[in-house]
Amino acid sequence: MSFNRIWTIFYDNLDLLLSGLLVTVQISLIAFAISLFCGLMLCLATISRTRLIRAPAILIVEFCRNTPILVQLVWVHFAWPEILGVTLTPWQSATTALALQSSGYLAEEFRAGIESIDRGQVEASQSLGMTYLMLMYRIVIPQAVIRVLPGILNQFVTCFKSSSIVSIIAVPDIMYHATLIVSQTYLPMPVYTIVALVYFLMVFGISTLMRLATQRLPNFGYFHTRPEPVAA
Repeated sequence: MSFNRIWTIFYDNLDLLLSGLLVTVQISLIAFAISLFCGLMLCLATISRTRLIRAPAILIVEFCRNTPILVQLVWVHFAWPEILGVTLTPWQSATTALALQSSGYLAEEFRAGIESIDRGQVEASQSLGMTYLMLMYRIVIPQAVIRVLPGILNQFVTCFKSSSIVSIIAVPDIMYHATLIVSQTYLPMPVYTIVALVYFLMVFGISTLMRLATQRLPNFGYFHTRPEPVAA
């Protein structure tokens, strides 16, 4: 396999590969955005004092974390229509499955961040008359998110890499287009080498940017903002 052959295949199929890459990025971003909200809601449910809320939330989190993404994808796409009576498009199924798995891991990330907050801050806020929702919104969650931000960003990388399997349900991502190119050219080695390099460059670039961002976290204004004086 020569470099010239790889470059020729890449150049000849650039439009298809870019189209597939765009789909991969879109699905990853949408799924992760959904999982951020769902993960936070699941986290708050798992630390609830009400057992009827806490027990189902823990079950959902453990299910999302302990089943393979491939199984979740197939289950959502083929089982949900019979369970829920709704038909999902491949795009919807892929987004839902990726969001499900990321939600489980993010729920644990958020929970670890919330539990790391000094109990004294919580007690002081409660002594000032803050409600539970105000306490979580203004004091606990902002600090928890900052503390677990590296883990959250790492989960986005995992979500992006996991999106490579959505081609099995005919989502036109980069792997789907790569398979089409292989069926036309009968050259699996250079085509899949190109895909591997694209994933490597994307993930390496994202990881590098996230590492640089987290290194600058101490310089964020959040850490240097003085608390407002409490009226007597």
